[in-house]
Amino acid sequence: MTPSTTEPAPGLAALAGFAAGTSAAALPDGILRQAQACLLYGLSVGIASARAEAPRATAAAMDWEYAGSHGSATRLLDGRRLPATAAAFANGVLLHSRVQEDAHPAGHVGVVVVPAALAVAEQVDASGADLLCSLVSGYETALRIGRDHAADASARGFRTTSIYGGFGAAAAAARLMRLPPDRTQDALALAASAACGVREFVNAGTEEYPLHAGYAARNGISAAACARAGTRAAPSSLDGGAGFFRSYGQPGGCYGRRLADGLGDEFEFSQVTYKPYPTCQFHRSVVGGVLALRRQSPRAQLRHMAIHMHPFEADFVGVRYAGPFRQFSQTFMSAPFCAALAWVDGRVGYEGMHRYDDARILDAVARIDVVSDPSAARYRPRIVAVDETGVQSEWTETRGSDAYQLTWDAAVAMSGALCDEAGVPAPVARALADAADALPQAPSISTLIEAAASAMARARQH
Repeated sequence: MTPSTTEPAPGLAALAGFAAGTSAAALPDGILRQAQACLLYGLSVGIASARAEAPRATAAAMDWEYAGSHGSATRLLDGRRLPATAAAFANGVLLHSRVQEDAHPAGHVGVVVVPAALAVAEQVDASGADLLCSLVSGYETALRIGRDHAADASARGFRTTSIYGGFGAAAAAARLMRLPPDRTQDALALAASAACGVREFVNAGTEEYPLHAGYAARNGISAAACARAGTRAAPSSLDGGAGFFRSYGQPGGCYGRRLADGLGDEFEFSQVTYKPYPTCQFHRSVVGGVLALRRQSPRAQLRHMAIHMHPFEADFVGVRYAGPFRQFSQTFMSAPFCAALAWVDGRVGYEGMHRYDDARILDAVARIDVVSDPSAARYRPRIVAVDETGVQSEWTETRGSDAYQLTWDAAVAMSGALCDEAGVPAPVARALADAADALPQAPSISTLIEAAASAMARARQH
């Protein structure tokens, strides 16, 4: 055997050691709170997705696949108890269905890590603090693997959410299983072989994208379980000659150089943001800018609009798409549709994103151009609108993604808004936030699961 298959890669070994050793006492101030914010926000997005088609179809598929089976983990949609991998699959689909989940340039890994961690935490009867530590382990592992690799993986057509989220799910599951660093490294290496998800759904106008989160959550748990049972995997699975980075990236890419930099002291996890609207994360400032321009002249008719975006964003799959629209997977990626809906309605919600044949929206779409502008920074679009009288107005995002930092206060506010949209009474929504708030001292996560299930039941009745 060559040295590359027998000597551990320092980056992977360091991530495994971090994931296995994460403890509440050792985490810097604010990081555990960040985990609470991500958990509350992710669950609330899932609750607001209760009436989406994908979670119901997935539940039906799981009922067939696991007919007569019972387990220790909760399918949030309806409370059925299933094996951990099945519950994580169903809950991953639920949390990803309206694409309003947390965000990072390396993907939306929360829709993978949160379902995996919840399912394993229920199975092993973990404390609230252990659940939160597993989330930190999962997010940080996934985001560090993806942060220097995501652009090239996306260019090849892979879903960053699921290919990196699977590593995060494996890290979170391994932490809850209390695997030692060497077994956690095996779990991460096995996750490299289970990476999944491609972007062709945008071009095809199909709806498989929520399944990517479910597959990755399930695969991550399975990877950790196999490592727990003694399965060994190549320590060079990330950066070997036929490893993950090369297989999912570009030849000659240098993707692992920062894997361990500042590990345990500096947290990529702290850069996670939220989305005020059910759109691609590139479009939250586009929508915000269009709404700001519309408020200046609420009765103006649009003659033309130019959306100047960083070339990576403007040329990203689906961003320029201007119809015909048949599925949500096309509208949430389309900057012209998101901007047109904001201009016509003065708001962007889940229901509006499904108005594929609205003549007013389609007329506005035809008047909107996306400009690939090298002078525009990432997440800082510039929007120029001209009304029917020829008056031009302009708006530029100056804050970038910092405008959407997912703090605890932001998570509580978004949870309230999402639950309200879903028809969940305010006291029930507050009980969910209170349960998440109490997790660091909670002996188990049962109160959190009960609060989420109660809110979900109300949302399904709405």
